[in-house]
Amino acid sequence: MSIYLQLLLASFFWGTNVIVMKLLLSEVSFLLLATIRVLLSCLFIALYMKIKHIDFHCENKYKIIIISILAIYLNFYFTFLGMSEVKGIDNAFMNALAPVFTFIFSLVLLKKKGNLYEYIAICITVFAFLLSIHFQIFSIRIGFYYLFIGMILYMLGNVLIQKWQLSHTLSLSFYELLYGFMFLFLHCILVDQFDMKQLLHIPLFYWLLFILISGIGFAYIQVTYIKAIEKIGAFKTSFFLGLNPIVTYIESLFFLKESFDWLHFIGFILLGIAIYLMKGKNQKNIQNT
Repeated sequence: MSIYLQLLLASFFWGTNVIVMKLLLSEVSFLLLATIRVLLSCLFIALYMKIKHIDFHCENKYKIIIISILAIYLNFYFTFLGMSEVKGIDNAFMNALAPVFTFIFSLVLLKKKGNLYEYIAICITVFAFLLSIHFQIFSIRIGFYYLFIGMILYMLGNVLIQKWQLSHTLSLSFYELLYGFMFLFLHCILVDQFDMKQLLHIPLFYWLLFILISGIGFAYIQVTYIKAIEKIGAFKTSFFLGLNPIVTYIESLFFLKESFDWLHFIGFILLGIAIYLMKGKNQKNIQNT
């Protein structure tokens, strides 16, 4: 299978994961589900590394702990909390904003210099978001704010990896997930949400989806993205990240029976234009250099 087909499959896993989580949140408390989700992903990555004889050694453990608190523990906490209160379509739209906020953090933390196309893209993105919430910014549901915080923390963690010049390897992903699980587990115990009896009420089909999409699927995503960066570069790989929320959006209409909204649809088109403006200009700059 070519690396491009592997990336398409990874986008399917990533986008479908939101749908699976929405289904399971009707059966399990959000914090317990987040804890099990991170544990399962950590175990599958560890198993893959063991089979492939990949070294578990990773330096800068203290920095990784900081990143895991931001990108795993707090990100999963706020994301799952918000996911339990908003529709899958809304969740997909928030994820589509991720590239823009990565750019903003790059401006602030990495001293990246933006160009006219990128600033236009940010303006388009803000307009697209306001369009998706029907410009009712003062009556926005609390779930949006939780998703927003989770996304900001995840993007911040990723930018810190670049700022601290850490190699984005499988060992880094493993320790991120391991430390993130430990913080989520302790939080789950402290607030008395670690009730394993809830898991007995999950239908077998949901369990199979959970293991396949959220466990094996996430491990596959990590392996594929790292392999793709080595083969085709970070820029071309990043293009496929924009497909993730589109998968979530389409599947929300079919599997969660959520209503189609023309403003959401137009918003996604505008986001696509914004991402194209940022990445298209960046690609031209790369070729010129």
